[in-house]
Amino acid sequence: MTEYKDPVTGYTCRRYAEGPDRHAKLYFTCENFSVDDRYFFFMEADPSGRDGGGGCWRADVKDGSLTRVTDKTFGFATDRFRNVGYTCKNGNEVWEVDLETLEQKKTGDLPAGGQITGHLTASDTGRLACSYHLANKIYALVILDPGKEAEIVYQTDFRLGHAQICPTDENLIFYIHETEGDAFQRTWMFDVKERYVRPYYVEHPNEWITHEVWAADGSEMAFMKLPGHIMIGDKDGRHFDEAAWSEQLLHPCLSRDRKWICADRISYLGTTVQEGVVLVERATGKTKLIATTGSCKTGADHQHPSFDRGGNTILFNNPDENGIAQVCTIDLKQIRKDW
Repeated sequence: MTEYKDPVTGYTCRRYAEGPDRHAKLYFTCENFSVDDRYFFFMEADPSGRDGGGGCWRADVKDGSLTRVTDKTFGFATDRFRNVGYTCKNGNEVWEVDLETLEQKKTGDLPAGGQITGHLTASDTGRLACSYHLANKIYALVILDPGKEAEIVYQTDFRLGHAQICPTDENLIFYIHETEGDAFQRTWMFDVKERYVRPYYVEHPNEWITHEVWAADGSEMAFMKLPGHIMIGDKDGRHFDEAAWSEQLLHPCLSRDRKWICADRISYLGTTVQEGVVLVERATGKTKLIATTGSCKTGADHQHPSFDRGGNTILFNNPDENGIAQVCTIDLKQIRKDW
């Protein structure tokens, strides 16, 4: 671990890893920290992709010590409430990891011959859900309840991604139609009991909606309307507000108390900017660039900022001189003194 002063904002940040391998935080749509905020988790991988899914590591926030959590795995994510993580091994096996002891136990199997398209997500009841590419090449939503066999609850020809079960309602699964770009209608909500699908945010012509995430309490979702509008919608998708606007934002994330939003500022759609991390005060819509970063080589190297559980630290990727993600943190106490 090394500390450095941001050359633009002047704030102190900590870097926990160096290249040439990619050391990227977990995706912003799941928790990145242990329940006591002592540790955060990141994936290590050869940026060429030669080593497959890569391994997961645990970093001590204070002293920077690193401990391997898993070998090459896929879909690793941490629980919103419990101090556990979930991962796929050997293709379709689902394993639970104790994030303190690092003990692992197998909890079930996803449909044979398929592959997860994203990461595992969990509700407060322990139900797991994911988007999945079945062996027959059909896309599906799959759930896995504790002690039961996996169940395919929805199938479609559309490529599904970003599936996220509501953290406090096991009956709702949010997902998207993945085009790797714009979509006529990207966001969807699936009702498990009723087997009913409906649009979440109904898109109008020329709207580009992207990068959605549940609040930790499952009451609402944040998402982007490009090129820089942060939107907040209620759980049912009936009411939407613009929470903030700032230049070239891409991945928004809510603090657990829902009072703060962080997002990355990225060059895209032909506009080049100083890339970095932006903090937003939700009550006022005030935005502030708090950390600058290098330019991302690929989507896997995006900054993808997210809060710790206490809302006092932001974890983000800072692409190195080769554009490869390296995990960093910034303590928000120093920013709030200047707010």
